[in-house]
Amino acid sequence: MNAASSGAKSNFPPDWLLKLLLPAIEEGRQWGYQFLGDPPWGGDRDRMANHAIYEATLWSVGSGVATGVMGWAGVPLDIAYFYHAQIKLAAALFTIYGLEPTNQDVLMMLIPAALGVTAAELANHFGTEFCRQVFKTFGRQAAQKNISQVLMAVFKQLPRPLLRQIFGKVPSKSLTLPARAVPLVSGVIGGATNAVMMNICGHGVCRVIKTFRSPAVS
Repeated sequence: MNAASSGAKSNFPPDWLLKLLLPAIEEGRQWGYQFLGDPPWGGDRDRMANHAIYEATLWSVGSGVATGVMGWAGVPLDIAYFYHAQIKLAAALFTIYGLEPTNQDVLMMLIPAALGVTAAELANHFGTEFCRQVFKTFGRQAAQKNISQVLMAVFKQLPRPLLRQIFGKVPSKSLTLPARAVPLVSGVIGGATNAVMMNICGHGVCRVIKTFRSPAVS
């Protein structure tokens, strides 16, 4: 049993997941820096974040329609989009609020937050003080390692129960949607569902960031 468990850990994350997450992190990071370097925002990070969520929500509609009209054949693409798009948005939001996504500790918070883990759950897994320390510093320097190495290190340190929570099952909406059997209907519902999920993801990530930046966290 222990040997099997050890083998499972050593093979995680699988190559397909790395191939999804690595570009998503970098794309989101660059997207966040675009906001920060754009003078019209006047340094208002909340406005930048809200607009990033708005843009991501709009993009997700098109993706949901495209994979929905494919019926059951679109499920793998829908799952891939789910992971890529939410990690990309989270990386952009973290960057906007001054947290460097290539920093190992920051990335250890980013991935769970992007996939729906709340501030209370993060505090339960890592301890409130550790989370505060990660989130309190603006403008962290990029890690002096290849991002692939950093990501691998993050997965080795994430608590197993937390990993099971965020990666143990595929997005249920893709597999349980009865309308998958009716492609046109599935496309409409898929687009709307993706939009709702993306909006929830973005605002959830912002809540996590602001919770641990606040001195009132208990």
